[in-house]
Amino acid sequence: MLACGVGIAVGFVVGLLGAGGGILTIPILLTIFGHGAHQASAESIIIVGVTSLVGMISAALARRVRWGTGLIFALVGIPGTLAGAFLAGAVSGQVLVWSLSALLVVVALSMFWRAARSGRESGAGTATETPPAPAPRWRTYLITVLGAFGAGALSGFFGVGGGFVVVPALILLLRMPARYASATSLLVMSINMAVAGLGRIPQFAAGLSVDWLVVALFTAGSALGSIGGEAAGRRIPDRIATILFGVLLLAVAAGTLASDLL
Repeated sequence: MLACGVGIAVGFVVGLLGAGGGILTIPILLTIFGHGAHQASAESIIIVGVTSLVGMISAALARRVRWGTGLIFALVGIPGTLAGAFLAGAVSGQVLVWSLSALLVVVALSMFWRAARSGRESGAGTATETPPAPAPRWRTYLITVLGAFGAGALSGFFGVGGGFVVVPALILLLRMPARYASATSLLVMSINMAVAGLGRIPQFAAGLSVDWLVVALFTAGSALGSIGGEAAGRRIPDRIATILFGVLLLAVAAGTLASDLL
């Protein structure tokens, strides 16, 4: 039952913010359930994949998924993921931990800055202002492709699902509202986890063990939690969702550093 309860909490975060799956699930499997690193990573793929898929279906029914952008991010990000994974093999584990923490802090500060700017613009009012001219379509496509490749590279380098990179990329680069960015991220994460799962087939064939009872209970709770989180995400303002995402990133950065130092 512990696995189910923890899964509900993780799933709620994933559904609410469109991220947090891998960066929360793997540490939980390592510390609470005592699983090995390779086992926890493989189990996280199953848990996060199903959780993201369930949350994405719920978000799609609410018409919050930007399908074109999400598919581009997922497909273009695959080569980036492979490149990032290759690069990760050339650096030490401590470099990975510290660079991940630094990245999380930078992205969190960027999200806080965007939320603060959004609050100032809302307070000043925009009734008499001329809306900015839309960006050329080629520029939007170029930013999407570059952002997708970069997000995939970072995901592959750090070995997580990628939502913590995809959501800020959609918000900061493509100016997508937070509620749509979190929903679209679920689509990207579903595809990423499916690809990652295929990549683990040789390990499963070689006898990589999985605690299927924990995975089943964790996944069931996580899937249930993702539905509640996605529903809650429809009711909170974009500025609050952006701030919550930043807080999550800072908390994970602090936990990651603490685990490496202690």
